[in-house]
Amino acid sequence: MKAAWAVGAAALVSVPIMALPTKWSVDPDPGIARYTVGDLGNRGSYMIIACPDGQGADISVAVNGVIAPSDSQIGFRAANRTFVMKSNGNGLIETKSKGNAGAFVQLWQAIRAGKTLDVSFTNGVSASLSLAGSARALPASPCPVDYRPGKLNL
Repeated sequence: MKAAWAVGAAALVSVPIMALPTKWSVDPDPGIARYTVGDLGNRGSYMIIACPDGQGADISVAVNGVIAPSDSQIGFRAANRTFVMKSNGNGLIETKSKGNAGAFVQLWQAIRAGKTLDVSFTNGVSASLSLAGSARALPASPCPVDYRPGKLNL
């Protein structure tokens, strides 16, 4: 009887965990807004767009628990559009470069309009994330980017 109860309890506990990655959410901490979709667990696939006040947006993405490879091209597909952005040495996608800044603004709009977001790394690893709730979670105007023409963009 105890074994049957333990199996039933384990099944009940695991149901909410499996349901986590299906909808975009916003976490408006003071000084930073984080837009998130996916499973943030050890082996999960997710995307986080961080928009700190007064700074440009950054993207963190992982597939099956592995963050984006450093200094690598990261592919995104949403709303029948494809975007490529470059990660930095830590696997974070910053909006300091002209290419990443331009792609970020377009990706933001595609995320709000699409149904799924396909993410792919140059090593062949890929995942599909839901865009359910993205139009409600992400405002119509994208977060600011770090790139500014005429500014020293490192």
